[in-house]
Amino acid sequence: MTKLLAVAMILLFTTTACATVYKCGNVYTQSPCGTNSEIVEFENQPKQSTSLPKIPLSQVPSSNVKTLKTIEGKVIRVADGDTITVKSYQGKEKIRFAQIDAPETTHFGSAAQPYGKESAAFLRSLVSNKNVRVDVETVDQYGRNVGTVFVDGINVNREMVKNGYAWVYRQYAHDESLLELEKSARANRIGLWTLDNSIYPPDFRKKNK
Repeated sequence: MTKLLAVAMILLFTTTACATVYKCGNVYTQSPCGTNSEIVEFENQPKQSTSLPKIPLSQVPSSNVKTLKTIEGKVIRVADGDTITVKSYQGKEKIRFAQIDAPETTHFGSAAQPYGKESAAFLRSLVSNKNVRVDVETVDQYGRNVGTVFVDGINVNREMVKNGYAWVYRQYAHDESLLELEKSARANRIGLWTLDNSIYPPDFRKKNK
Protein backbone atom coordinates (compact mmCIF):
# COMPACT_ATOMS: atom_id res chain seq x y z
CA MET A 1 0.00 0.00 0.00
CA THR A 2 1.44 3.40 -0.95
CA LYS A 3 1.93 6.14 1.62
CA LEU A 4 -0.68 8.29 -0.20
CA LEU A 5 -3.30 5.53 -0.03
CA ALA A 6 -2.52 4.89 3.62
CA VAL A 7 -2.97 8.56 4.48
CA ALA A 8 -6.24 8.67 2.54
CA MET A 9 -7.56 5.65 4.48
CA ILE A 10 -6.60 7.17 7.81
CA LEU A 11 -8.34 10.46 7.00
CA LEU A 12 -11.45 8.68 5.78
CA PHE A 13 -11.73 6.34 8.75
CA THR A 14 -11.02 8.99 11.40
CA THR A 15 -13.23 11.78 10.05
CA THR A 16 -16.41 9.89 9.26
CA ALA A 17 -19.03 8.21 11.36
CA CYS A 18 -19.77 5.83 8.53
CA ALA A 19 -19.69 2.17 9.46
CA THR A 20 -19.30 1.01 5.88
CA VAL A 21 -16.49 1.98 3.55
CA TYR A 22 -16.24 0.83 -0.06
CA LYS A 23 -13.01 -0.27 -1.72
CA CYS A 24 -13.04 0.60 -5.42
CA GLY A 25 -9.76 -0.67 -6.81
CA ASN A 26 -7.18 1.37 -4.90
CA VAL A 27 -9.70 4.02 -3.84
CA TYR A 28 -11.70 3.97 -0.58
CA THR A 29 -14.96 5.95 -0.49
CA GLN A 30 -18.08 6.25 1.66
CA SER A 31 -20.29 5.30 -1.31
CA PRO A 32 -20.44 2.31 -3.69
CA CYS A 33 -18.78 2.67 -7.09
CA GLY A 34 -20.83 0.35 -9.21
CA THR A 35 -21.17 -3.42 -9.28
CA ASN A 36 -17.58 -4.12 -8.22
CA SER A 37 -17.67 -2.34 -4.85
CA GLU A 38 -15.92 -4.23 -2.05
CA ILE A 39 -17.42 -3.44 1.37
CA VAL A 40 -15.12 -2.86 4.36
CA GLU A 41 -16.97 -2.95 7.70
CA PHE A 42 -15.96 -1.14 10.90
CA GLU A 43 -17.39 -1.84 14.34
CA ASN A 44 -18.81 0.47 17.01
CA GLN A 45 -19.92 3.15 14.54
CA PRO A 46 -23.44 3.89 13.29
CA LYS A 47 -24.12 2.81 9.72
CA GLN A 48 -24.81 5.31 6.98
CA SER A 49 -27.27 4.69 4.17
CA THR A 50 -25.50 4.01 0.91
CA SER A 51 -25.54 6.61 -1.82
CA LEU A 52 -24.41 6.48 -5.42
CA PRO A 53 -20.97 6.08 -7.03
CA LYS A 54 -18.51 8.91 -6.54
CA ILE A 55 -14.81 9.54 -6.62
CA PRO A 56 -12.69 11.76 -4.33
CA LEU A 57 -12.63 15.33 -5.56
CA SER A 58 -8.85 15.32 -5.09
CA GLN A 59 -8.60 12.79 -7.90
CA VAL A 60 -10.60 14.83 -10.41
CA PRO A 61 -8.23 16.65 -12.80
CA SER A 62 -8.43 20.37 -13.44
CA SER A 63 -11.25 21.60 -15.69
CA ASN A 64 -8.73 23.57 -17.75
CA VAL A 65 -9.10 21.36 -20.80
CA LYS A 66 -8.07 22.77 -24.15
CA THR A 67 -10.77 23.22 -26.77
CA LEU A 68 -9.98 21.18 -29.88
CA LYS A 69 -12.39 23.21 -31.99
CA THR A 70 -15.67 25.09 -31.75
CA ILE A 71 -18.82 24.11 -33.61
CA GLU A 72 -21.73 26.50 -34.04
CA GLY A 73 -25.04 25.55 -35.55
CA LYS A 74 -28.67 24.55 -35.09
CA VAL A 75 -29.75 21.45 -33.17
CA ILE A 76 -31.74 19.29 -35.58
CA ARG A 77 -31.95 16.10 -33.52
CA VAL A 78 -31.82 15.00 -29.89
CA ALA A 79 -31.05 11.27 -29.72
CA ASP A 80 -31.05 10.98 -25.93
CA GLY A 81 -30.02 12.93 -22.85
CA ASP A 82 -26.38 13.30 -23.89
CA THR A 83 -26.27 13.09 -27.70
CA ILE A 84 -27.44 15.61 -30.28
CA THR A 85 -26.94 16.40 -33.97
CA VAL A 86 -26.02 19.94 -34.98
CA LYS A 87 -26.24 21.36 -38.49
CA SER A 88 -23.34 23.74 -39.00
CA TYR A 89 -21.92 25.41 -42.10
CA GLN A 90 -19.68 22.33 -42.45
CA GLY A 91 -22.62 19.93 -42.44
CA LYS A 92 -24.20 17.67 -39.83
CA GLU A 93 -22.14 17.12 -36.68
CA LYS A 94 -22.98 14.49 -34.09
CA ILE A 95 -22.22 15.72 -30.57
CA ARG A 96 -21.66 13.65 -27.42
CA PHE A 97 -21.85 15.72 -24.23
CA ALA A 98 -18.56 15.70 -22.33
CA GLN A 99 -18.30 14.57 -18.68
CA ILE A 100 -21.93 13.51 -18.30
CA ASP A 101 -23.82 10.27 -18.89
CA ALA A 102 -27.60 10.27 -19.22
CA PRO A 103 -29.86 7.24 -18.65
CA GLU A 104 -30.13 5.12 -21.78
CA THR A 105 -33.22 5.37 -23.97
CA THR A 106 -32.27 2.05 -25.60
CA HIS A 107 -29.23 -0.20 -25.68
CA PHE A 108 -28.84 -3.17 -28.04
CA GLY A 109 -32.61 -3.54 -28.18
CA SER A 110 -33.06 -3.51 -24.39
CA ALA A 111 -35.86 -1.58 -22.70
CA ALA A 112 -35.21 2.07 -21.91
CA GLN A 113 -33.37 2.73 -18.68
CA PRO A 114 -35.55 4.40 -16.04
CA TYR A 115 -35.59 8.17 -16.65
CA GLY A 116 -34.01 7.78 -20.08
CA LYS A 117 -36.99 9.20 -21.94
CA GLU A 118 -37.44 11.99 -19.39
CA SER A 119 -33.79 12.95 -19.76
CA ALA A 120 -34.09 13.17 -23.55
CA ALA A 121 -37.29 15.21 -23.26
CA PHE A 122 -35.66 17.70 -20.89
CA LEU A 123 -32.69 18.13 -23.24
CA ARG A 124 -35.09 18.76 -26.14
CA SER A 125 -36.75 21.51 -24.12
CA LEU A 126 -33.36 23.19 -23.76
CA VAL A 127 -31.82 22.89 -27.22
CA SER A 128 -34.22 21.55 -29.87
CA ASN A 129 -34.19 23.77 -33.00
CA LYS A 130 -31.94 26.27 -31.23
CA ASN A 131 -28.54 27.61 -32.19
CA VAL A 132 -25.78 26.27 -29.96
CA ARG A 133 -22.04 26.49 -29.50
CA VAL A 134 -20.04 23.37 -28.79
CA ASP A 135 -16.55 23.53 -27.31
CA VAL A 136 -15.14 20.24 -28.53
CA GLU A 137 -12.58 18.45 -26.33
CA THR A 138 -12.00 15.34 -28.40
CA VAL A 139 -13.51 12.94 -30.92
CA ASP A 140 -14.60 9.54 -29.63
CA GLN A 141 -14.23 6.09 -31.16
CA TYR A 142 -17.57 6.50 -32.95
CA GLY A 143 -16.51 9.71 -34.66
CA ARG A 144 -18.64 11.91 -32.44
CA ASN A 145 -17.43 15.31 -31.28
CA VAL A 146 -17.26 15.26 -27.48
CA GLY A 147 -17.69 18.62 -25.82
CA THR A 148 -19.58 21.15 -23.75
CA VAL A 149 -22.76 22.58 -25.26
CA PHE A 150 -23.91 26.17 -24.71
CA VAL A 151 -27.29 27.69 -25.59
CA ASP A 152 -28.00 31.38 -24.91
CA GLY A 153 -24.87 31.43 -22.75
CA ILE A 154 -26.05 28.52 -20.59
CA ASN A 155 -23.82 25.48 -20.05
CA VAL A 156 -26.22 22.65 -21.00
CA ASN A 157 -23.98 19.89 -19.64
CA ARG A 158 -24.24 21.47 -16.20
CA GLU A 159 -28.00 21.97 -16.52
CA MET A 160 -28.51 18.26 -17.21
CA VAL A 161 -26.67 17.29 -14.02
CA LYS A 162 -28.10 20.15 -11.95
CA ASN A 163 -31.67 19.15 -12.75
CA GLY A 164 -31.13 15.44 -12.17
CA TYR A 165 -31.25 14.28 -15.78
CA ALA A 166 -27.69 12.99 -16.07
CA TRP A 167 -24.90 11.52 -13.98
CA VAL A 168 -21.36 12.81 -13.89
CA TYR A 169 -19.39 10.40 -16.09
CA ARG A 170 -16.73 9.41 -13.56
CA GLN A 171 -14.30 7.95 -16.06
CA TYR A 172 -14.03 11.23 -17.99
CA ALA A 173 -14.89 13.93 -15.43
CA HIS A 174 -12.51 16.85 -15.00
CA ASP A 175 -14.80 19.54 -13.56
CA GLU A 176 -15.26 19.34 -9.78
CA SER A 177 -18.34 21.58 -9.85
CA LEU A 178 -20.28 18.90 -11.74
CA LEU A 179 -19.83 16.50 -8.83
CA GLU A 180 -21.18 19.14 -6.46
CA LEU A 181 -24.21 19.71 -8.71
CA GLU A 182 -24.91 15.97 -8.78
CA LYS A 183 -24.55 15.78 -5.02
CA SER A 184 -27.10 18.59 -4.60
CA ALA A 185 -29.57 17.03 -7.06
CA ARG A 186 -29.26 13.70 -5.28
CA ALA A 187 -29.76 15.26 -1.85
CA ASN A 188 -32.87 17.10 -3.05
CA ARG A 189 -34.20 14.03 -4.86
CA ILE A 190 -34.91 15.67 -8.17
CA GLY A 191 -35.02 14.09 -11.61
CA LEU A 192 -33.64 10.57 -11.75
CA TRP A 193 -32.76 10.80 -8.05
CA THR A 194 -36.43 10.35 -7.19
CA LEU A 195 -35.86 6.69 -8.04
CA ASP A 196 -34.96 4.37 -5.17
CA ASN A 197 -32.50 2.35 -7.24
CA SER A 198 -30.90 4.59 -9.85
CA ILE A 199 -28.54 2.63 -12.11
CA TYR A 200 -25.26 4.19 -13.18
CA PRO A 201 -25.45 4.09 -17.03
CA PRO A 202 -22.12 2.25 -17.54
CA ASP A 203 -23.42 -0.49 -15.23
CA PHE A 204 -26.68 -0.62 -17.21
CA ARG A 205 -24.82 -0.90 -20.52
CA LYS A 206 -22.54 -3.60 -19.17
CA LYS A 207 -25.52 -5.62 -17.92
CA ASN A 208 -27.37 -5.29 -21.24
CA LYS A 209 -24.56 -6.07 -23.68
